[in-house]
Amino acid sequence: MAWYDGYRAYDDDTLATLANPGLLRRAAKDVEAGKVAWAEQGEAGGVAGVAGVVMADGQRVQLDARGPQQARCDCPAPGICKHILGAALWLRALEPAAAGAGDAIAAQQENATPAGPDPLAEILALDAAALFKAAGVAAVRRAAAAASGAVEWRVQGGALVMDLPELGASCRWVAGAGYAGMVSEVPAAERKAVHLIAIAALRSAHGQPFAWPEGAQPAPVEDTARLGDRERAFLRQVESMLQELLTGGLSHVSELTSARLLALNMSARGEGLPRLAALLRNLGGTVDLLVRRDHRAEERDAFALMARIHALCAALARAEGDLAAALRGRLRRDFDETAALDLLPLGAHWWQTRGGARGLTVAFWDLAGARLLQASLARPDGTDTAFTRSGAWSANALWPGAGAAQSVCQTAVRLEQPRLAEDGRLALGGATRAQPLPAWDADDPRLAAIGCGNWAELGDRLRAATGLAAEPFDAVLLRPADTRLPVLDEARQRLDWLVQDDAGQWLRLGIPVGPEHRERVDNLDRFTARRAPVHAVLVRIERSAASTELMPIAVLSTDAKKKLQAVSLDFADEAARTTSLANRILRMFEARQQQRQAAPMGAPTLSARLLAPVIDVAETQAATGRMALTAPQRQRLHEALDRTGSIGLEVLANALRAHLAAPAAVPLLKLGFLCQLLGELDGLPEHREAQAI
Repeated sequence: MAWYDGYRAYDDDTLATLANPGLLRRAAKDVEAGKVAWAEQGEAGGVAGVAGVVMADGQRVQLDARGPQQARCDCPAPGICKHILGAALWLRALEPAAAGAGDAIAAQQENATPAGPDPLAEILALDAAALFKAAGVAAVRRAAAAASGAVEWRVQGGALVMDLPELGASCRWVAGAGYAGMVSEVPAAERKAVHLIAIAALRSAHGQPFAWPEGAQPAPVEDTARLGDRERAFLRQVESMLQELLTGGLSHVSELTSARLLALNMSARGEGLPRLAALLRNLGGTVDLLVRRDHRAEERDAFALMARIHALCAALARAEGDLAAALRGRLRRDFDETAALDLLPLGAHWWQTRGGARGLTVAFWDLAGARLLQASLARPDGTDTAFTRSGAWSANALWPGAGAAQSVCQTAVRLEQPRLAEDGRLALGGATRAQPLPAWDADDPRLAAIGCGNWAELGDRLRAATGLAAEPFDAVLLRPADTRLPVLDEARQRLDWLVQDDAGQWLRLGIPVGPEHRERVDNLDRFTARRAPVHAVLVRIERSAASTELMPIAVLSTDAKKKLQAVSLDFADEAARTTSLANRILRMFEARQQQRQAAPMGAPTLSARLLAPVIDVAETQAATGRMALTAPQRQRLHEALDRTGSIGLEVLANALRAHLAAPAAVPLLKLGFLCQLLGELDGLPEHREAQAI
């Protein structure tokens, strides 16, 4: 085997991660133009030294078996340049060496195929002591303190891709390249630790957890009722970072900011502050989009997260007792592997974040725990082109024995050795095995005990999920006693669906009309048009600064065999309506009559009208970094102060006075959080009596 055979493990995605897609395209053009060739071909081997020299577009590139990260080029460009990428592309396209060809011929003679590289087996076979030595003491301590129990992985070409959702990072283990050859976009200062975290999480998922060196892990937090001096010092560091970021202006953030936020995220996990760590991770992802000038990024999103982080730091510094423990959050490092779970599939939905992450989430009802559980297939960005909406639904298996989501949603299922986190997330892969169970009958008495059947209880849960110490949830299962046909709200461009609870109260669910929800809207309209029974509705909770929307994503109904059926609105193939024109016109008039009878929902809330000028001024200051108020800005804030004082919102009025008296980063963050909290509370969905509809 030649030394350069290992370069075949570096696919385009891995090379793009080392540099960037634009540079990779330029390198590929050089290879196509014949600008890359051998200059000196050394002996096979040379792992620690130069094994060969390649001329790429007139530059000498020295390479060896350790991969492109260790290559050296004569050009003045720092890091991985176009010439190194071109050399790597050219080397991976070379024919296998003679020894490799002989192995293939021998394998054919034995009616076998030569085994390709197995990056997963390489990771599971790693010697812990040698790995810790290669990483270094500082990285081992950092990794042990911020260890993550959540990891998703997939083999892609000759690399194993590991996604760490709790850190917002993705790492690649390249077959044959070892720990030193791992690839990621993590800042250099944290790269060794994050790579080690990914390896540890993957091994733990396969039942081979690392035994961290003695003294590497920080002492566990014994007193969660109050913060120590070290934790308070860390909070001051976070607040200093927020003020620096705000006064510099969110429109002028740099790559260094993303690196610092990742470091703070890992430190927060090490200090036993998982709630703060999650907010810092989200802020880091938003700032990263701003750095790349992504069209999906907005400064207002970063400012909202910063205001919430500042409020959490201030509350943590003062809290004691149960409140302090709640503000810390629950550290979800490990999954609970219970004996077995009997689950009722509720449906699946496809999603995509503004940052480019996308995935498929499948929901289940846990019969023993009487709770909603979710499992997600996801990718952090668009680099995995094989991961598509249709493939995730019909081709990507969730667990061995279960098949893809499409088949899982057709019957009940039992999970053996499930990996279940405290927040209701089911991990995929690992040692978990699935066993299909018979589908429920449509009249199964257990249906009366699943989900929420009283909208007042739902309102209490939503109110309890607001605030700093709350445990938010993003999905709920509703059990309606009655429903009405969906109505198109032309003014708000959404399809509204009224559902009634067992107390006779009505709740409005809605799906925005747009390209991203086209299948969802069409399938709900067609499903309700055929008057199919509705046993339960799976609802996605969409929160924003102004409101909380409830979006139906799946329905439990009855199929032709009188069996329970989960209808996923994103993937169902509901037949088009075949009613006559006269019946469709009659239905249109009935829908318009219902729309006139329904309570108006389009008017903005009181808080939205009151806070609009305040939020506008605050977001402008955050984006520009100019804390000094202009005359028009002062006038708008004084007008808002008069209105807030007249209706008794003294806390908000005091925050406005403080910012008007001395405009600065801290008063601005306090004002931003108060506006955010008031908007959340005033924007909760309402339920109404039957006579009001």
